[in-house]
Parts: sequence; structure tokens; C-alpha cells
Amino acid sequence: MVNKCQINSETPETPFDPVELEQGLVRAASMLREFYEGLDSRRVSQGMPITETVHAFSGTLGEQGVGLAQALDDVRDIVLPRAMAIPHPLYMGLLNSSPLVGGIVAESIVGAMNNNAGSWEQGPPFVAAEQEVIRCFREMLKLSVESTGIVLPGGSYAALHALQLARDHQFPAWRTNGARSLSGDPRVYVSDASHFSAARAAIAVGVAAEDVVRVPTNGRGQMDASALSRILHADIQAGALPLAVVATIGTTGTGAIDPLPKLVDLCREHAIWLHVDACYGGAGALLDELAPHFEGIEMADSVAVDPHKWFFVPMVAGLLFTRHPGLELEVFDVDAPYIPAGELVDGFRRGLPTSRRSAGFAIWMALRAHGLRAVRVAVRSNVRLARRLEDRLRDEGFDVMEDGELSIACVRWEPPGMPEAELDDLQSRIAAALVRSGEAWFGTVRAVGKIWLRFALVSTFTRESHIDKFAKMLSSYAKMQCPVNARST
Repeated sequence: MVNKCQINSETPETPFDPVELEQGLVRAASMLREFYEGLDSRRVSQGMPITETVHAFSGTLGEQGVGLAQALDDVRDIVLPRAMAIPHPLYMGLLNSSPLVGGIVAESIVGAMNNNAGSWEQGPPFVAAEQEVIRCFREMLKLSVESTGIVLPGGSYAALHALQLARDHQFPAWRTNGARSLSGDPRVYVSDASHFSAARAAIAVGVAAEDVVRVPTNGRGQMDASALSRILHADIQAGALPLAVVATIGTTGTGAIDPLPKLVDLCREHAIWLHVDACYGGAGALLDELAPHFEGIEMADSVAVDPHKWFFVPMVAGLLFTRHPGLELEVFDVDAPYIPAGELVDGFRRGLPTSRRSAGFAIWMALRAHGLRAVRVAVRSNVRLARRLEDRLRDEGFDVMEDGELSIACVRWEPPGMPEAELDDLQSRIAAALVRSGEAWFGTVRAVGKIWLRFALVSTFTRESHIDKFAKMLSSYAKMQCPVNARST
């Protein structure tokens, strides 16, 4: 009888060649060194059409490989010429930072060892490094020693993790019987300026979209605590069930800081879970001058910080803390007998991810190599340069959003006599024109009912000379779009 399922007896080649590995890493390091040394002379964005980039990669994968040397040629010829230069001194867009060298090197080690940080047995030193990172950040944020923490793939996952903890803590019967176990509609309260991930996470854990309540803001976008108090009282009287309030230390749009002490008091009064999104602004805890904004954070039920933002660690690395020890096990624990149990509780039993990249090790390596002092100096410099940028642009005739405290600056070019309806479009045209040039990269944000030019500094490379150069550059582009000086009358 002929076996219809013939097994191919071809012997696989061993893909690992230690010489090839060393040569590849040396060559990659050389290319990266050239990239970093040429940052000032490089365009931030290369301006190539996305379709052209897609075409450059089309058909590059198939049955036969080309070898590491050719693949590195492709990196040199296809990848680097098209990559966004995130570490560039004039990249001031999303909150993607310039990574510290220790973190860059750690990424190669993480990939080479390929340990699973979700299990002590599968990655002992990497999980231990994560625990030290948790201790370091817990002390920096002045959280209680009982607080537990976990490394997650960024702030969106942290928000989801936090709100799932909140749901099962506030409504224990939900896990068994779902929303039908409740006597009213559960509600989550976010500000008008909260990151969209908070609302998305609330919906993901079963809160209706209409029950994600948007609390008004004031100033640059701080949650209005008085408005929240009124909303909570009205909702409770109407039979709604407040589940969680999401406070923000450093909104993504304008760097606004919610009044944490007031929100702590409100949540304690009504026994509501308080989640603090400090994904961007958490590094402010390193600065004495910003410490008052963190008062009461130890009373929050959960706190999120993204080291890949203002701690200059490679993406993606988020931290989530909770002051309810044991709750993570109650919510996430599973029976997985095929995974060997270690002496300590495994990470996969305390959170959503099972297999986890060792991002905690990259955080550890960056801070071990450079120390918190290096981060503190860079954070303080970014704040100082953001205020310098505001001053320079004010001198150039821009209207500046007041009361900036973190490293985000927002301005508008408002020529007198231009109809209000046209001013928002003008800001967008200015930003688009300068970004197309490749000389800088930034975006716009809608805040206080208007469109603003928005500049976010999370870089170890930006200096005063870059800021002064950019202010002149932006002024020139603004005048090209509308030549009337905004300060003339």
C-alpha cells in the first residue's frame, strides 16, 4: 500500500552561524551609528509616497532566503532611507522618544535569548529584571509597598488591564453573571482630553459606549472636578453605577494635568475605582517642581506609566500598578498545567498576555546603564526647551496656549482680520507644509475649541539651537501661508 502522506525526509539546515551573527550585529551597529551621527543633517520624514514604500517591499519574501548579508543590504537601501527619524531633534510629534543606548542594545539580547517573560521558568533573569523595574518605579511614584505591578505592551493594554480589575473589584458578580447581575448601568468617567484608549478599554470590558461619560475640562484640558462631582451625584440619584474615573497626568494632546487630590477625594467619597493614566507625564515624578501634581497618587487603585515615552526606552513598554494585592490573581488566573509552575507567581497568571516579550529587561538595561539621573536631566531639559519654544514663538507673533508645565507646547498663528472659520484650516496648512518639507515633524490638536499647532519634546537630542532654528522656520512657513503678522494691528 502506498502511503498517501509521504513525509519529506529532507534534513533541515541549521540556520545559526555564530560568525554570521557577529558579523551581522557589527554591520547593523555600524549602520545605526551612521544613522545617529547623521541625525542633524537628515530629514525627519523622507517624504516618499507610502505606495512606493509598499512597492519596495513587494515580492521580497518567498521560498528561498537571500542570506543575512543581502537582507542587511535591504535594510540599508530600503528601510533606513524611508524610516521616520524618531530620534531627530526636530521630531516633535507623537510621544515616541529617542531610546537610550542601553535599551537599544537590550533589544538585541531580548531577541537573541527569546525568553518568555510571562513565566519565571521560561525567563528567570528577564522576569527578575522586570521585578526590579517594578520596585524602582513604585518607589519613584511613592506608591505603597503592597502595590503590585506588571509590564504590558503600552498604555492601551494598561487601561484595559486596569478597567478589567476595576470591573471585577467593584462588581464581583459580573465575572459569573455578566452585566445582568447589576441593578443599573455601569459608567466610566473620562475627561474630554483623556486618551481614546480609556473609552475603548471601557467598552471592551462591557460598558456601553453611551455610559462612557465625558467630563468637561478647563484650562489646557484639566478635568473639571466640580463638574465631575455634579455628574456623579446626578448619576447615582438616577440609579447608575459609577465604575471608574480615569484621571490623567499629562494628556497626550496638550500635556494637561488633572487635579488628582480632588479626584482622589471624590472617588473615596463614592467608593469608585480611580485609574491614573500617567503614561506620558509619569516621568514628571522625577522633578521636585512637578511633585505636587502627584500628591495622592498612592490612593489611586491603579496607575499606568509608559517607559517607552518619557523614560527613553524602546517601544513597546508599559507599566500598570494596583494597590490591591491579590486582585490580579482573582481576575486573571487560569489553570495551565502544561506550563511548569515556579516558586513565585507567574506573570501570565496576573494579566492578559500569556507569552510576553521581555520589555521589562529593556527598561532595566536602559536604567542600569544610564541611571534615573540621566532620565531626570533629559526630562527637565525637555520641559525647559518647551517653554523656550513658547517664548520664541510668542516673539515671532504666535498665540501661545498658557500654563504649560510638561514638554508639550501648543501655539496658533492668528492674523488679525482673518475670519474665525478660516483660522483652524490655516493651522493645518502650516503644519502640512512644514511636515512635507521633511525639516521637522509635528501635528495639530483640537483643544479649547480650536486647532493648535502641537509640539511634543521627548528627546535626548534636542538642544536650544534646534529650538531657535525651528521657531524661525515655523514663522517663515506661517508667513508663507498667510503673510500678515499676528501681532500687528
